[in-house]
Amino acid sequence: MSARVTRERDALMELLESTLGDLVQVVTDDLQAARASPGRVAVFVEPPDLEYPRWGDLPETTWRLDVIAGTMATQATGLDLIMRAIDVLASHDINIQAARPVSMSLAGAGTVAAYQLTLNPLELIEEE
Repeated sequence: MSARVTRERDALMELLESTLGDLVQVVTDDLQAARASPGRVAVFVEPPDLEYPRWGDLPETTWRLDVIAGTMATQATGLDLIMRAIDVLASHDINIQAARPVSMSLAGAGTVAAYQLTLNPLELIEEE
């Protein structure tokens, strides 16, 4: 099961990188590496929620992404970049269930605004 979740995460990260293109600085599962340069966003892929609908079934995964941009001094322009990134993802069949504002604490950068996206189930990998 853990290998399946890892393959899903890797496929999701690749999909996000290719979909966002030059708009993204980094897509990572390491929060402290989720830093964006001016004019770009960073995406932190959180560990998924796992739900077991029936005993013995593979779990259903719910992925959450944090789209981060700007610094403490550039939050206004950061929000514009985050909204652009959300629009790009939504227009490219990334099945977004919800988006809500959150704060992210990054060592050395302070607390920055971000949006947490909850994704509906995606078919990221072929079942074995």
